[in-house]
Amino acid sequence: MSISENALNALAYSGQIPHLKISDPFGGAPNLCFNSTELINWFNVGPKIKTNNANQITCLKKQLHRKHPAAFLMLKNYDKQFVTSRKSKGYNLTKVPNKKLGFIYYVRYIEKGKLIPTRWSTHTNDFNAATNFAIEKRKLLLTEYSQKNEGKKAPNKLYSILNNYYKKDSQYQIYDNRRGRTLTDEARRIYHNAILYHFIPFLKKRRIQTIEEIDTPLLVNFQDCLMDKGLKPQTVNHYVSFASHILDYLVHRNYIKTNPCREVTPLRIKQESYKIRNCYNVKEMRGIFNKRWDNDDELSYLLCLLIYSTGMRNSEMDRIKVKDIVRINRSWFINITKSKSRFGVRMVPLHNFVYGKLTRYIKKQNKNPEELLFCQQNGKVLPRQRYTNANIALGKYTKRDKAQLKKENITFYSGRHFWKTMMNAGDLGEVEEYFMGHKVSNNVAKRYNHRDKQGQGKIAQKAQAVFKILDNRLFIQR
Repeated sequence: MSISENALNALAYSGQIPHLKISDPFGGAPNLCFNSTELINWFNVGPKIKTNNANQITCLKKQLHRKHPAAFLMLKNYDKQFVTSRKSKGYNLTKVPNKKLGFIYYVRYIEKGKLIPTRWSTHTNDFNAATNFAIEKRKLLLTEYSQKNEGKKAPNKLYSILNNYYKKDSQYQIYDNRRGRTLTDEARRIYHNAILYHFIPFLKKRRIQTIEEIDTPLLVNFQDCLMDKGLKPQTVNHYVSFASHILDYLVHRNYIKTNPCREVTPLRIKQESYKIRNCYNVKEMRGIFNKRWDNDDELSYLLCLLIYSTGMRNSEMDRIKVKDIVRINRSWFINITKSKSRFGVRMVPLHNFVYGKLTRYIKKQNKNPEELLFCQQNGKVLPRQRYTNANIALGKYTKRDKAQLKKENITFYSGRHFWKTMMNAGDLGEVEEYFMGHKVSNNVAKRYNHRDKQGQGKIAQKAQAVFKILDNRLFIQR
């Protein structure tokens, strides 16, 4: 009869359709049976069905659901295969209260099976008019929504790049490394902190939302902001250059067409604001390390001895391991494997006098080959203040106190300047720049390549020239 079981039971129990009740021998509910002849006569006469028995049907449904939940669920699932699937309209209309019209229809769209998390007013309470609005305005409203949504994601992309660009092993650092632009860990941390604590707060304070909003006038304003904080012109120029590297990347990736930093004029460093680093006179340093220093300050002695006899950078001294002291053709060297640039990776001659002092220190500290030569008791690198203390200790033997050192601008790093002054006076030649870790031509780099036998011979020969200068101008040979 193409009617549901619920409807058939309702007709039977209300006495509107001929049927028989057969009791269940097991005490269950009586079974309904129908006689085909009686049903045909019932149809011939014309069934008169009362339609006001909705409550009875609802009660029957609840009763069946309560007494036979498993069977009810099975029938419901079975019935699904006979239900015609409805095609999605792609939108939903919902009523929203409105003071003037009572309510207004709002439309929400479904795109690619997902409900768009916003709704639009149809400005009407007429269903047909709201339906026409939803159909006709669909493309326009979704296009505007997509464009607005992309605009909201832009600042996340901008600040995501800024926050992560100088992070260790980030995809951006890998990108730079592949193109030959490498940074030491110390330099990378400095760059990263400048972006995190200066550039990003500056942009957010001015409500910069997209990459395209960063232009030359804004960067000039950034310069002014940094100077207002008391930063020196040289530092300001550095911070702008850190941001410029990131903007170069954005140009390469076609986020922007040009780098606005290229149009920013670097600040001029006034001569009176830039204090030239001074260093000791070569004559007054003669024999300074042959004197007996305080036993309690052995580390200060060794730190000063090393920088004044090798010209190494502080950051390079931080990374020296015991195993980095190597021998080439009867001469000792320190193998610098990491530096501020690729030119800093080199071999530095180590005088026998210095080698002897370091060897005794290594044995005394019971250091293994993998340990840092100079470090704290917990194995971490020395704090910056330790180098300052070493410089003050050296000043005591040159009859200068802390105030005098500051007045003359003699710092621990002055030892590197002193070494260069000595080598210039000794006319060391082109290899001086190589030993300093400065940029040199490819020919010079190849000539002193210690990885091949010929390069080892040349570098050992030049090392002897360095040792001769040190003997004549720094050490007293007994």
